[in-house]
Amino acid sequence: MELPPIPENEQERLNALRSSKLLDTDKEAVFDNLTSLVKQVFNVPVAAISLVDEARQWFKSIQGLDVNETNREISFCAHVVSLGEPLIIMNAQDDERFYDNPLVVDEPYISFYAGVPIRYFYRGKTHHIGTLCIIDKVSRNFSEVELIMLKRFAFQLESLIEMRLPAQKFEQLIKQFSKDSITLVDIENNLQYLHNLSETDLLTELPNRRYLERLIKETWHDDLRKKSICLMMLDLDNFKKVNDHKGHHVGDKVLKKVATELNNLLRVNEDFICRFGGDEFVLITFSSNIPDIEAIANKILNYFTEIQQDPLMEGISVSIGAYITSEKTHSLKFLLKEADEQLYKAKGSGKNRFLFSYDG
Repeated sequence: MELPPIPENEQERLNALRSSKLLDTDKEAVFDNLTSLVKQVFNVPVAAISLVDEARQWFKSIQGLDVNETNREISFCAHVVSLGEPLIIMNAQDDERFYDNPLVVDEPYISFYAGVPIRYFYRGKTHHIGTLCIIDKVSRNFSEVELIMLKRFAFQLESLIEMRLPAQKFEQLIKQFSKDSITLVDIENNLQYLHNLSETDLLTELPNRRYLERLIKETWHDDLRKKSICLMMLDLDNFKKVNDHKGHHVGDKVLKKVATELNNLLRVNEDFICRFGGDEFVLITFSSNIPDIEAIANKILNYFTEIQQDPLMEGISVSIGAYITSEKTHSLKFLLKEADEQLYKAKGSGKNRFLFSYDG
């Protein structure tokens, strides 16, 4: 059995884990609901949120097993934390690292395992504090599409964790209302802070998917003055190589730089950019004017060409897929699907390009 390596930044990582105040806490419906959904979507007997402590892995939520924690040395999830990237084991019995692991040869008889890191932002750095994982007693394949889905669930989990402490702080404030002389302004300020935080990606400081959903509803579906919409999906080409060869801390710098530059390139109050998850961004502009839309996309593509002399951005380009429509009944899910199809084609035809489709 191969023991999981100890990360170089282990003490900082443990400090980050403790600052999250997740360890040894009671069950919370928001996390149990997520693992239940993951279990159902992937049709597996076990789904879990695992936090890797100094000598154990502790489950904040687990579906399908009656266990609270296991030893870190036998934990599959500890390998994910050490790697800082997803780990897929199709058949643990045939894997040199795990074939004689107690969790494989005895209950729960793990054969298949897929886990992705849970990232937590602490003191200016991103740390891997645990995993979102799925387990099966039988071997099985796991496609790239399924991995993307699991990563997106993990991204939503990270957002829940980011929101958890501010939400608890606000709840405590409300409980004190009857005891202390808290003013309406205090409450309104905390409400606004909580609202802003819920719609912000903490790494890039761009709006997040929650903001995107509200934007589509309030400024597209509900605003009759807006006649058309263009949704662009932007995906960074070769970003995985940066994480693999230079480390996630460099990847985070790339994401933050890209977020800043995209914000600077766009038109104020006309174009709206958010981080969708991982290395994906979504851009919204309320127009069907194809020359204008192409101008926006070309401005972004040109930026990535010009920035190649920056060692941080070397080899990074962007693929863009867009969907243009005037049909207000289309849901955000539909808009994303149509734009994602064009993005897939852009990547398949050589990357670093812009493709779009439109109604009519």
